[in-house]
Amino acid sequence: MKPNFNTPLIIKPLLIAMAIAILSAACSKDDDTETTGTPTVYEATYTRFDLVDNPDYQFRFEQKIAPQLGEASGIVAGRKNAGVVYLHEDSGNRNVIFVYDTLGVLLGEWVLPGITNRDWEDIAIGPGPIDGETYIYVGDIGDNRASREFTTIYRFIEPILPTNTTGAPFKIDIANIDAIRLAYPDGPRDAETLMIDPITKDLIIISKREVQVHVYQLPYPQATNGSLTPVYFKGKLPLRTITAGDISPDGTEIIIKDLGAIYHWKVAHESLIKTLFVQQPTKPAYLPEVQGEALGWDANGKGYYTITEIENHQVDAVLRFFSK
Repeated sequence: MKPNFNTPLIIKPLLIAMAIAILSAACSKDDDTETTGTPTVYEATYTRFDLVDNPDYQFRFEQKIAPQLGEASGIVAGRKNAGVVYLHEDSGNRNVIFVYDTLGVLLGEWVLPGITNRDWEDIAIGPGPIDGETYIYVGDIGDNRASREFTTIYRFIEPILPTNTTGAPFKIDIANIDAIRLAYPDGPRDAETLMIDPITKDLIIISKREVQVHVYQLPYPQATNGSLTPVYFKGKLPLRTITAGDISPDGTEIIIKDLGAIYHWKVAHESLIKTLFVQQPTKPAYLPEVQGEALGWDANGKGYYTITEIENHQVDAVLRFFSK
């Protein structure tokens, strides 16, 4: 159909707006958000040897955690509650989310009653079923022997910190916890990285023990009725032993880490998952830890926290912050 250059001026802006909307919808639609059919599997366009340092992020401060956790395995910054971080311990430890301030002082505990910490490996924070609410996602996704029939992600609304405390750390049971069960399409996997896309509400898991780690997507809405949530294999990253990751609150930056470095992606024109494969990451600042297995953005997405995972208090667990 040929364009009609005699279209009245008052209609032309309308047609232009409609065209832009159609093009935008076409560009934003991507196979990695499909929930039916065969999902797209991506192939990385770089190798681990291509990565360069990113000087934008630098070390800012560190604080010892007091009292110490058994094994601090995951960290996220509070959204409803400013100036706090949420931590949890590793397998076989307490079924508790610990609330610390950024000076490393314990403020209180949120207990997940009736839930076992079989192998909690990461924690994420972001949107969920109720628009405008913030949810905490706890990833019981560790599987050292790759033998679990299914693993589980627990989800609950981020509580508001109590204001009527007497100075002692609070202890509150969490009600209304959703359980998202999942099984990988290519067999059991050990994983320590759980992230949420704040735009699509999709969950992303990265495995740990492969020569090239696997990336999986759990599209929103995830099942919470006892059924297994569909899990899509999205491809392999040329990285090893990935232990943590997080997506910035605005969905424009991704960070993941292994035991020796942090990797950073800036989401541009591709979808968030596709960015992991087609864009070469950089290596922002990181101070190697004895066993660093936690990583999370601050609430503004301007910097990130790390914390050591130390069993039996062999050395002090230290909370560190890096920013631009």
